[in-house]
Amino acid sequence: MDDRTMRPLSRKLVATLLVSVLLIGGGTTVALADGQSSDDGVHEIGSQEITISDATITIEDTQLKGPGLPNTTIQDQTYTVEESQTTIDGLTVSINGETYEICRIDITVQDVGVTVDDVQLSGSS
Repeated sequence: MDDRTMRPLSRKLVATLLVSVLLIGGGTTVALADGQSSDDGVHEIGSQEITISDATITIEDTQLKGPGLPNTTIQDQTYTVEESQTTIDGLTVSINGETYEICRIDITVQDVGVTVDDVQLSGSS
C-alpha cells in the first residue's frame, strides 16, 4: 500500500501521532498553576496549559512500528493543524466542600505544519 491509497482516517491518525511526537519532543510554552483557585472555586494543583503555535515540524527518514499502524510509506506529505484543543483531566477530589483538581493539562495547537518525508509505518502484533 502506498501513500496514494492510504485511507483518510489513517492520515489523521498519522498527523495526530506526529503532533504528539512534537508535544513530547519540546517546543512548548508551559504555564504552571500551583494551588491557584479558579473562578468556580476549584483549587488547581500542578495544572499545566501548553500552547504550541506557528511551528513547522519535519520528520524524515524514520520508521514507526506498532499495533494498529498500516503498512505503508509516506513520501513528501505536508499536514497542517490549524487549531486543536485537548484537555487531559487529572484527578478531582472534594474534601469538606472544597474541590481540588490535580494535574489537569490543557493542550492547544495552532497553525502547526508537519512535513513528512520517507517515513515507513508498519503494524506489528
